[in-house]
Amino acid sequence: MTTDGRTPQPRCVIPTSVSVVDDNPLWLRVRNVVNALVSGLRTGRFIEEALESLCVELDASSAWSTLETKGHGPLHRSRTASFQGVSPAVLAQHVTEVLARVQGEQATTAGRVPYAEVGSYVAVPLWSEPDVRAKTREFVGAMYLEFRGDQGTQTETLAFIEIVAALLGGMISQQTRIEATSEDLLVERATDRHDSYLELDQLLGPESMRGIREELRAAMGSGASIMILGESGTGKTQLGTAFARASRQEPIVRATLGMADDLNTITSELFGHERGAFSGAVSKRKGLVEHADGGTLILDEVLNLPSNAQKLLLDFTQFGLYRPLGYQGREPKTAKVRLISVTNGDFQQAIKERRFRQDLYYRLATVPIVLPPLRERRQDIPKIATLYLHHVDSQTGWELSPDALDRLTSPHLPWEGNIRELEAVLERARNRARASGGNDSIIDARHFDLVEDTSPPPPAESQDALQGGDIATRWQQILETRGGLEASERAIIEETLAACEGFVARAARVLSMSRTGLISRMATLEIEVDQFRRRRRQS
Repeated sequence: MTTDGRTPQPRCVIPTSVSVVDDNPLWLRVRNVVNALVSGLRTGRFIEEALESLCVELDASSAWSTLETKGHGPLHRSRTASFQGVSPAVLAQHVTEVLARVQGEQATTAGRVPYAEVGSYVAVPLWSEPDVRAKTREFVGAMYLEFRGDQGTQTETLAFIEIVAALLGGMISQQTRIEATSEDLLVERATDRHDSYLELDQLLGPESMRGIREELRAAMGSGASIMILGESGTGKTQLGTAFARASRQEPIVRATLGMADDLNTITSELFGHERGAFSGAVSKRKGLVEHADGGTLILDEVLNLPSNAQKLLLDFTQFGLYRPLGYQGREPKTAKVRLISVTNGDFQQAIKERRFRQDLYYRLATVPIVLPPLRERRQDIPKIATLYLHHVDSQTGWELSPDALDRLTSPHLPWEGNIRELEAVLERARNRARASGGNDSIIDARHFDLVEDTSPPPPAESQDALQGGDIATRWQQILETRGGLEASERAIIEETLAACEGFVARAARVLSMSRTGLISRMATLEIEVDQFRRRRRQS
């Protein structure tokens, strides 16, 4: 009784440690296997990690699993070794037969191994988690464990293995769904819906594009591979997509190359993989080539393709044949696609340095196209600007004032970002014009934040040199000249930022530029201001 006469209530004491688990060998083993499963998810090796953990916890000599597939399916192994002097080949044959039996009967089987006086095994089916609505579950594979003793015939061992099998089957099922969703997202991103792109006639309408227009019109009825070269932002991918659409060669799938240098990853991306082709591949995946079959495959930044993957692409361009990763079919798969390659790199230099195969270049560049930079066709800027404004906002009816047109076509604007830069400039100007509160849908010069290049022009002999020679030679000369100018510009800006201790506004005043203009140039030249601020803090 308490002092106030009430009966004291028992208190709930929360233990500081889960001793019931630590003191129970069964739960300790379960916890260790679950930890191994979760750890394996990070590397895509949760099946192998589960098998290894089971071997350790149950003192098994070997563990195998197979995923349910047509044919024999892939096998995963853990701590596989000769058993009682039996060769690995005999062991593997026995395992394969037992797993096939479980796969056919979809029921647990256990017993003594047929090649030793002592020793036992257990093989259990792997099931997906139950579908609550359909009240069904899917068979996803089977798991096999072998022991040097009679553990495989013991009820406790069998129950423990079935618990782990339930976890593993559910995780395989979930991983299959995750991979399927990832593939759908990959295809959705790669499949060009071209809703925001202009039509081919709009892109090639200006007189400066007449040569390209005639070249592409001639190639439209064929399946010839097309290579589009040009500076970053000139609209290479947009032109390739518009051409494929005008040719009615859809679906249009875009493959961004150079994101990885691992051959398996690239092969899987382009040509797909079979279930179990590598750790974590618990489901089959179509490659972008198969998704583009009958249409167009745009190879974005093809110059970034590693050399070990160029041979795979060469074989495909020659014969239209390919093999997904882990594919066991006797005959390779086929696909018929139009290849459109785009890059802002220097192919001739890459071939000279043996970074790109010359034979692959000729396969991809049956029809070579060089898109001129915007600054070389300034007379097209008014038409391009009007097309863009009407395309992104057809309801408002935006117009450019005469002084705005004069500003856009100024010979002192470098337009190093090309059409992409022009679109960004127009978008900012449209926002400012809308925010100004005026009723007229007119963009004036005051709505722009353009920075003109007042540096002296190159020597006359350099200009004369750019007028002669073939397109490839002139393009190379332009790249070399621009590279030298950019290096000098980067050095001046970095020197100014260092002197101004990382204050961009102060550096802009020193350079007689607007702050936004300097920030834009820094982004283009990939100059990080943080390094100069760190110097300021350190000092």
